[in-house]
Amino acid sequence: MSGKILRIIAIILMGMASAMMFLGGIGTICIAFWPEKYPTLAMMARVKPIFQVAAILTILAGLWGGWTTFQLRRFTASNHRRAVLILVLSLATAIVKMYFSSRLRGSVAPTNIRFYLSLGVLIYFLILRLPGLWQRVENSSHGPDEKDNEGLAAAAFLAGALILTVQYWAGPTHTINGINYADVWHWPLTILAWALMTGGLSFGIRRSREPYSTTPSHVININ
Repeated sequence: MSGKILRIIAIILMGMASAMMFLGGIGTICIAFWPEKYPTLAMMARVKPIFQVAAILTILAGLWGGWTTFQLRRFTASNHRRAVLILVLSLATAIVKMYFSSRLRGSVAPTNIRFYLSLGVLIYFLILRLPGLWQRVENSSHGPDEKDNEGLAAAAFLAGALILTVQYWAGPTHTINGINYADVWHWPLTILAWALMTGGLSFGIRRSREPYSTTPSHVININ
């Protein structure tokens, strides 16, 4: 498999993981700040400060991960390290939430989804750092115009699709007294999702129509 394909997969996975972090953070706001308002979450009141810190850190990790996904168009060592750090932060907050949720309410869903996704993406990024693969993957020495924009377009579209459908796949674990609380942020999330999907799709189409140049970016043509 070529280095470019490996980089594109990494960008897509990081985009999906970042979207899940963001959703996981805002989805924990109710249990972190107002668990007393919901009978099925009242037992979590004793650990509110812990969940508040975890929720804020998870949201920040998601936003930072989104920016890092954009930066991964240039797959450099520093961008790779930043992605690994964000994934470790996601795992740490997920473990804390899962521990207390399991002990107090007997369930770890849907945080376990974010945990396994972040773990899988982290393993993939660590594998890419192996000497045999890293020389093929990193592109810091290439020209400034050589960026994996195709991966970024795909990551934006898929992350948008994940956000757009959150009320369906997270609904079963967020429905209390017949109210689907995964859909509370309906319009803000819908606007964000469509912006990501439209931006990713339009950018991908535009890139596919650009003529392919075989001239290396570092060669200056003086005719």
